[in-house]
Amino acid sequence: MKNYQEIPDALKEYGIYLVKKPNFLTLQVLGMLLDLCQGKLLSFERLFKGNLQVLVIFGPKKILSERFSEILGLLELEDYTRVSGDLIAWEVGRKETGEFAGDIFKNFPALDEDEQFFWQVILNGNHGQIRAVLFVQDIERKKILVSTLENIGGKLLHKIPKPFTSAQIFENYRKRIFIPSFGYKLTKEEILRFTGLLHN
Repeated sequence: MKNYQEIPDALKEYGIYLVKKPNFLTLQVLGMLLDLCQGKLLSFERLFKGNLQVLVIFGPKKILSERFSEILGLLELEDYTRVSGDLIAWEVGRKETGEFAGDIFKNFPALDEDEQFFWQVILNGNHGQIRAVLFVQDIERKKILVSTLENIGGKLLHKIPKPFTSAQIFENYRKRIFIPSFGYKLTKEEILRFTGLLHN
């Protein structure tokens, strides 16, 4: 399977950054970012813990720090994925037809302080792949949250029948592995919408 995966060539050339000014990630800025990152992997990740949420970006350090640090308010982070605990993870597919207007996270459920949800939109050129990871201890809470979180994106997105175990999906998330057979074309508008940045 590894022969069919896109893995960042030299992870030391990549970094993870908190986006302190997400509203400045416009279609124009995204277009510039995608053009400069041709041939490189790029990942937008929404992190939810309790009532807090942030946007982070994983990509080539040189491009992000030199060209986008000021406009997006980037702050380099340690890898936040080094966490442990009970988790459930799934791959998210894009439906061929379907419409959605508004914020895909508008009806996001309230999380307890010890509960976390990771949402990854990883890009290779104009193709994307989405993964979701939920950390929750209580079995009943897990059932309730999963039933809601699996419906993020309404009629545009859907949960892919499990191709891997939750542990394997999280490992692919953590290593930012792009698997072409699970990827699909995304417009710039869709990238922003699926990252929670396009609300109309």
